[in-house]
Amino acid sequence: MEKVFVDTSGWVALFVANDKDHKKAAPIFDDLKRLKVLIYTSDYVIDETITTILARGNHKQSVFAGKVLLTSEIIKIVHIFPDYFQSAWKLYQKYKDKNFSFTDVTSFTVMKDLNINRAFAFDREFIQAGIELIG
Repeated sequence: MEKVFVDTSGWVALFVANDKDHKKAAPIFDDLKRLKVLIYTSDYVIDETITTILARGNHKQSVFAGKVLLTSEIIKIVHIFPDYFQSAWKLYQKYKDKNFSFTDVTSFTVMKDLNINRAFAFDREFIQAGIELIG
């Protein structure tokens, strides 16, 4: 079964109606559900998503998104425990020529470990890391 990692930019586009990628995000996510793709994200991505929605919208919207993500039965949340954190930190230090966020690098680390090759994201940093985007 196919696995896809969902990044902050994918979640924000899905939840924020005035996001520039919102109209693209809903049908993509609906396709992922319809095709029964295994949907992964991380606790760092959820943190970043809730914070971004708060900054672009309001507390009520960020709480709504958090509740949906944290209670969904179809989203597998990967926690960035010490092993992932340490691996990501080592990788982050190697990316001297990139402006990847540390959260992006934790996502790359999880994706490599779980053999996930595609991401639902609108963040071009994933392409720079050699990851195929859905979005």
